[in-house]
Amino acid sequence: MAPGIGMIDCSSNELQMLVLKACRGVDLPFAQAQEVASAISASPRAIPDFLEYLRLTHQKAEFDFTNGLEIKNANILRDFSVCADAAQQGVDEIVIRDVKVCPLILALAKYRGVNVEVRSNDLFISKHIESKKKLDRYNLDPRYLAMLNKYAAFTYVPETDQSRLDGAGAGLNDND
Repeated sequence: MAPGIGMIDCSSNELQMLVLKACRGVDLPFAQAQEVASAISASPRAIPDFLEYLRLTHQKAEFDFTNGLEIKNANILRDFSVCADAAQQGVDEIVIRDVKVCPLILALAKYRGVNVEVRSNDLFISKHIESKKKLDRYNLDPRYLAMLNKYAAFTYVPETDQSRLDGAGAGLNDND
């Protein structure tokens, strides 16, 4: 697919690594960051929703295992994987309260092999058979790439003599 006017050509691998760094830049645990990055690299139309979730403050979710799994105040980037794991293990009723389906949630559901459905402003998650993941190239809005790079920059180490002594950067033998 040829890039549109003002769009930047980006491989799914480049997008995946950039999203991974952006997730780590806001202190998302590594395993969740990997899942989000893989899901978005397969479904880049989820980038605007992803950027919105990156801006959200980190609120503590409330988990209730009384009748299946119910979560209030969920952070989709962090807590969706818990729900997908529960669905894969056969938990009957998995509900995230007060969440609407968006392309990000659909991308995460597809990546994790679960179904999502909205009923009364709540998101219900259930198990389904996983589909094959397709890697491709995408034409992305440069504003999205700039915002992703901004979050990814939070992972960078300052360029100082001390940081080099502590192991940052390439060594001399890396220049071969």
